[in-house]
Parts: sequence; C-alpha cells; structure tokens
Amino acid sequence: MTEHTQGRASRRVRRHSRSQTENVKSVTQKGLALVVLLLMLMLAYTGGRMTLAGMASYQTEIFLKDWASKGQEPTPRAWAVAQAAAQRAVDLYPTANGEYLDRLGRVYSWQQFTQTFGNPEAQASRLAALDSYRASTQARPTWPHTWSRLAHTKLQLAQFDDEFRQALGQASDLGPSRIEVQREVVTIAFAAWPQLTKSERERFLESARFNVAYGPRDAQYTQALAAQHGLTDTLCNSLDASLKATRKLCQ
Repeated sequence: MTEHTQGRASRRVRRHSRSQTENVKSVTQKGLALVVLLLMLMLAYTGGRMTLAGMASYQTEIFLKDWASKGQEPTPRAWAVAQAAAQRAVDLYPTANGEYLDRLGRVYSWQQFTQTFGNPEAQASRLAALDSYRASTQARPTWPHTWSRLAHTKLQLAQFDDEFRQALGQASDLGPSRIEVQREVVTIAFAAWPQLTKSERERFLESARFNVAYGPRDAQYTQALAAQHGLTDTLCNSLDASLKATRKLCQ
C-alpha cells in the first residue's frame, strides 16, 4: 500500500470516527431533551392537580365557615356539595395532605352536628369523620386541633378506648398554650369525666385552670361547663384562692 493510499484510508477512518461521535452526541442530546420534557410535563401535571386541590379545599372552607357562623346543620344539598369538594381536594393532591383530610373530617362532623352522643342515625357520618381525622393525624401528627376533633368524635360515638385517651392527651400536650384547643380539651374531658382515671382527671383539670386564668370569658365558660356536668365542686377545689377571687368564681 502506497503512502497516498494509506493517507486516504486514515482520513476515512477519522471521518467515520467523527461521524460516530456526532451521532452519539445527537442521541444523547435528544435523550436529555426527552427527559427534560417528561419532567416538565410531570411537574405541570402535579402542579395542576395541586392547584385544583387547593381550589376545592378553599370552596370547602367557605361552607364550613358558613355553617359555623350559623351554628346549625347544613342542608343536604349544601353538605353534598361541600363533601364532594372536600373529597376532590383529598383525591387530587399528590400525597396525603393533613389539612385537606382534616377539612373532610369536619364536613362529615357537621352532617349531623346536633344529634345526641351515641345516636345510631349519626353513626355513619361520625365514623367517616373519624377515618378522616385518623388519616390526617398520620399525615400531620403534630397538629393539636385534629387530635381534639378525633377525641370529640370518639366521645360522640361513646368510644372511650385507648384511641380516645391518646387523642385527648395529644391535643392537650401539643396545644398547651392554644386556648381554643384547651377549651375543647376541657369540654371533652368534663363530658367524659366518669370514664377518666384519677391521673387523667388531674391532667385535664390543669387545662381547666389554664382556661380560667386565660380570661374572664373563658373562666365563666369553664365554670358553666363544670356546672353542666356536676363538676362545680371539683373545679372550685382545684383553683387557688387568688385565681377564684380574680375571676370571681366559686363565690
């Protein structure tokens, strides 16, 4: 083989090598572009679901605030719309959302809000609320409001078991300075008083003392609540003289 022939062969090899390199780069670039496109589509899809979930949850909250302001059970139609929106928010969100699950539980709690404790007609809605609150505490275990709602639902179902005790204790422990939580804790504890142990009673009397000390309105509310359950002496005996004098209680 002459030197000229060898040169031409060498150039052909180099051109082929460059062509292969360019092909590899082209395939790599197309692959990366495809991956980026897929990621963008996934993010857009996830973001869209989150946005729709947020809108549905906001719609649910409007209903809940309206029912709370009126203090009465919603109409069947209003409840159905709110329940559908709350469930849609839960279903659309990519992961378990404690806030949305709590809101769904509240919708179920309102369905037969005025029914008496242990009423079999209200059992289905209260069990559904209980399931939602359980799921919410799994997704957001440090939120005291959901624990208090779980405990209240157990009270409505007359289920005074370990789950009830845990929920009431968690609500108290996780919201020690939240008056709305401690108010609910005392409401539940006084209603369930015969079911509580001596140590549990002492624990929740501490919540009652906190409520009394918080302000005059809560002091009056706590005393009225104690009277409703025949616990006036129990409450008064747990308060020191200066606090009773300041709040004008137990006179």
